[in-house]
Amino acid sequence: MLYSCVKWENIWSDFFAVTFGVRQGSVLAPFLFAIYLDELSDICIPKIVVVLLLYIADDILLISHSVVDLENFVHLCEHELNWLDIAVN
Repeated sequence: MLYSCVKWENIWSDFFAVTFGVRQGSVLAPFLFAIYLDELSDICIPKIVVVLLLYIADDILLISHSVVDLENFVHLCEHELNWLDIAVN
């Protein structure tokens, strides 16, 4: 099991168990991100004009001309990511 803690300036938190996810800086992170989110680009519906950019590590950028289209696509993304058991914040 992996344990971690948080450092803020010169203060360290108590250690806690990390039970899911990939470690920060892991060489597997970009590869797993690409595999899991490959299908996310397939849910772009032609009538919803949204640009979807998937960054190398773990970031997603959505761009739209309309707030309504963006909101609709965010809901589609949340549904897909929930199905993949990926948390959205």
